[in-house]
Amino acid sequence: MQTLGAFLDAAVARAPAHEALAAAPRAEVTARLDWAALRAASRQAAKKLLLAGAGKGTHVGFLCSNRLEWLPIAFGALRLGAVLVPLSTLWKRDELAHALAHADVQLLVMLDRFLRHDYVGTLSSIVPELADAAPGALRANRLPALRGVVLIEGEAPGCARWSDLPAAVDDAFLDAVEGAVSPTDVATVFFTSGTTAEPKAVVHAHGALATAAGGIAGRLGIGPDDAWWGHLPLFWSGGFVLGALATIAGGGRLVLQEVVDGPSALALLEREGCTIMAGWHQAGPLLEQPDLARHRLRLCKGTRADPELTARLLGPGHQAVGCYGMSETATFVSAARWDDPEPVRLGTFGRPLENMEIRIVGPATGEPAAPGQEGEIVVRGATLMEGYYRLPRATTFDAEGFFRTGDLGFIDADGCLHFTGRLKDVIKTAGVNVAASEVEAALLRHPAVQAAHVVGVRHPTRGENVAAFVVLRAPDGATSEDIQNFCRESLASYKVPRHVFVVADADLPRTGSGKVEKTSLRRLAEARQATGTPF
Repeated sequence: MQTLGAFLDAAVARAPAHEALAAAPRAEVTARLDWAALRAASRQAAKKLLLAGAGKGTHVGFLCSNRLEWLPIAFGALRLGAVLVPLSTLWKRDELAHALAHADVQLLVMLDRFLRHDYVGTLSSIVPELADAAPGALRANRLPALRGVVLIEGEAPGCARWSDLPAAVDDAFLDAVEGAVSPTDVATVFFTSGTTAEPKAVVHAHGALATAAGGIAGRLGIGPDDAWWGHLPLFWSGGFVLGALATIAGGGRLVLQEVVDGPSALALLEREGCTIMAGWHQAGPLLEQPDLARHRLRLCKGTRADPELTARLLGPGHQAVGCYGMSETATFVSAARWDDPEPVRLGTFGRPLENMEIRIVGPATGEPAAPGQEGEIVVRGATLMEGYYRLPRATTFDAEGFFRTGDLGFIDADGCLHFTGRLKDVIKTAGVNVAASEVEAALLRHPAVQAAHVVGVRHPTRGENVAAFVVLRAPDGATSEDIQNFCRESLASYKVPRHVFVVADADLPRTGSGKVEKTSLRRLAEARQATGTPF
């Protein structure tokens, strides 16, 4: 096993002068780093963070879009043994406040703003003490762990500026600090939605992430001639592990795109020759471009979506693979190989990665299911999380160390995994888990809503969309658009229901015990979506 600092250094040693990273705000690359420069930038960032008060075990929150600074700062924190806490640029005030408090963030490095988000204003509303604090000496009742805020750009009261931070640390001392970091030390805390209303914080060690990256690179067939289209946000485990770390493990290039739209993405993909597609939520804008056929795209590797969509975007000779995993397992648990026969790559989720174990058990009993029989997927192994931050391990793992995924599936005669459904009330949209209960709680805060029931509706490129059935207190209390706009005030955009169906309580399908039957709701939502029939 390796620390992530050693992992990066090993990649640098293979080809220090070759390009490692290109950063594009939209269609044009504005900055590039070779491997040696990426290593140097990460060491410079480590020195700045060290003098800003970070060290082994310090929780460093990082609120940043897919910019050139992301990987140097992230690896800088990891070199110190600090715990990197990536924060979503999509979050609204309450979501950000929860993450900062729950993860005990002590030092926050962030953009001042991005697109329509004013992060300084948002943070100041959470901790008004910031305005009167000296940089690095914050004392805030709501976030008692937070001591300092550093802005990557701009300036604000109480905040230090990244460019002003000193880096006067001797290289030998930094080497000593880094040498004290172990592969078993905690590296990251990623937030993911489970079945609870508040996102859970997934804790991973250095060795697990480095191991996962190497395993993923092998299954995708990533090599030095490949380039990952970095549209998937790095603050998600899919972006950081499946995208960035796996590409680094294979020796490929990273092409980060900060703001994605169809025309700019096509131009960037063609110009940079990107070959790896990981995460399909941006496939729709590409496939909808009228001039798609005129662009010479080289995308051919990565994860697959619906077989027809995969072939349309990646071409008939693609090597994309079916895969199964989640944040809790550092993305992949199982995957086909890039050189497997097409029925395996497109029709299954492949075999478990090396050092990973999958069992199928009875959901009620936990007993192993018969070969080929459907049951709950449970996993353990080298890339499994340490646990959820602030939750006892006993509530997360069974006595043998297996994690119950809440997903259903079976293993075929060739040892390949097939996913068949979910036990948990979780919606997977655009590669991200959304807890139905979190969206339902937001809907119930609307004064006109009496009851709310949220389900996932299948979508060809996003996987699922969020759909909500709401019962109003009065027949004309609110429109679907009113309810969506209300949700946008408190929920990140991917959690806002794409479909809002206003229904009478008597029209909701229920079980014999009177509980709303969500399987029937999903079928109902998909039927209305297909026909365009409103309630």
